[in-house]
Amino acid sequence: MKNDSSVDPVDAQVGGDADIDGIAQTLTLDDIQSVLMSPEPIEQRMETLKNMRDELEARNHADFGGDIAALMDELDRAINQLAQDGFSADPAVDPNIR
Repeated sequence: MKNDSSVDPVDAQVGGDADIDGIAQTLTLDDIQSVLMSPEPIEQRMETLKNMRDELEARNHADFGGDIAALMDELDRAINQLAQDGFSADPAVDPNIR
């Protein structure tokens, strides 16, 4: 047994409240909403949301259940909402923005 392990065991009942859905998705809609509604400056929230989206984009190839696509849609919506609130939108996120 390795004493310096950084793995934390989780005791969660399958299907219970602590069970992680899909592909061990640790990012939730609540996380996205928390960033969107945060009192932090818009620029900081935008950067956090874009980082979340980049992480999901990197993991999208392994999403066979469609969980990530819904989260990416929500992230795009949140990013666009912040863009309308006074921060320039990123055309890489939404090609419809010019």
